[in-house]
Amino acid sequence: MASQILPSPDDVATPIHYGNLDYSNPHKQVVHPRWAGGEVVWSIPCGPVATAPGETNIADEYIVVYSMDGDKGEPEKVEGQYTIYDSKPGDPGYSPLWRHNYVIAPRDYQPQTLRSKDDVLQSGYQVIRTEEITN
Repeated sequence: MASQILPSPDDVATPIHYGNLDYSNPHKQVVHPRWAGGEVVWSIPCGPVATAPGETNIADEYIVVYSMDGDKGEPEKVEGQYTIYDSKPGDPGYSPLWRHNYVIAPRDYQPQTLRSKDDVLQSGYQVIRTEEITN
């Protein structure tokens, strides 16, 4: 799998054939490639959710951005960078619910350099934890 070209980080609504995933996508669902422990994983976004604090297991998602002050008040994401999950199905602590954590990268950051939670934590980049949770 390492020799394959990485799929576009843009939303995918076509069949997917990458690594161990062969998905025909008959209903044209939006599917996102993500990093989890340095491995490409796939997710289908379902949107924001409300949870009971302390009663629901929530995993962490790291979103690499240049700043929190992009267009329309949205964070300025690093183009070409997948977001990073701290776990995948089967891992201890896995949850299909993700708390957004923004990783502030410098302007000379090379997309796809960060590929795991460990990479993020060892980078020295500022991480901004939010209360935004999605499925």
